[in-house]
Amino acid sequence: MARQPARKRVSLLGLSSVVDQLTALPRSFAFGLLTGLLVPVAAVGGIVGGVYLFTRKVPFVTDIVEQDGERHLVVKLVEPDEARSLFERGKKAAQAFGDEIRLELDSGAPGSGHEYEAGFSE
Repeated sequence: MARQPARKRVSLLGLSSVVDQLTALPRSFAFGLLTGLLVPVAAVGGIVGGVYLFTRKVPFVTDIVEQDGERHLVVKLVEPDEARSLFERGKKAAQAFGDEIRLELDSGAPGSGHEYEAGFSE
């Protein structure tokens, strides 16, 4: 059996290779970005799913404890219904925190008397 030679890709004026070269970097960036976003989410989802299969409970961050000036997250296994209520409570707390930050940023807006003065004082 004789081997057939590999077929060359024939293109009009060699444009396909030019287009491939021009789009290689954006395609690589998009693939890397998509992979970087999806793989961690899939890993956490797999861990939570595995824990749920074995315990019929889900891991959830229930509290933040400060000790010696450091914050520590407390993760507990909770029932799925309890996790939903804890999520809603955390969502409301995050919205309140965001509103507080937004209010502080707005109080430093131009015209409020809290402007930042660039430069050095003499």
